[in-house]
Amino acid sequence: MLSPYVVELEVQEPYKLWLRFDDGTTGVVDLSDSAVLGGVFSAWTDTDFWRSAHIVADSGAVAWGDGTAVDVCPQSLYLDVTGQSFDDLSFETSSALEY
Repeated sequence: MLSPYVVELEVQEPYKLWLRFDDGTTGVVDLSDSAVLGGVFSAWTDTDFWRSAHIVADSGAVAWGDGTAVDVCPQSLYLDVTGQSFDDLSFETSSALEY
């Protein structure tokens, strides 16, 4: 699994999640910008669906419902929480990926 990944979450008011990552970083991510886009994110307007947020065990992503329609990758969430850019984030790589 690539790091960082989500290890704990608490659903907060609509479109906000408190997250803890494997490196100990914690913070609140506000997904209201995505919610207003509609499409697959329109499901978040259903309070029960929003509250179904959970961690996907094999990826550390956050998903809703059965996890097949809406999920957000952990690296994107980490960047939101920390205010970093993609270039700031160094990913762990598996030795299987090395040549």
